Amino acid sequence: MQAELFIDGGVGFFPGLARPIVLDENTLSAPEREELAQLVSAARGAPAGTTAAARKAVPDGRAYRIRLTAGDATTEFSCADPSVPPSFAALMSFIKAHGSR
Repeated sequence: MQAELFIDGGVGFFPGLARPIVLDENTLSAPEREELAQLVSAARGAPAGTTAAARKAVPDGRAYRIRLTAGDATTEFSCADPSVPPSFAALMSFIKAHGSR
């Protein structure tokens, strides 16, 4: 599985310079792969929709998107400030800590 974290917006955002943080599970140790699998399962189990108030744009807010690719299957999760679910935040933190640009 490969995970890509895309971050858009925020103060000083330059679209041309924004590259995703990429994580290939083959570079992880066995315990880290297990942790990643648990985080992905938690993110998949989180409620899919958000209220209209939560989707309202925040000045200088960021939008986040995680794309998971396993074989031919691709899954995407997305959210934006200020409504980042805890399961999404945990997966995003793991990708930031173990991935690279």
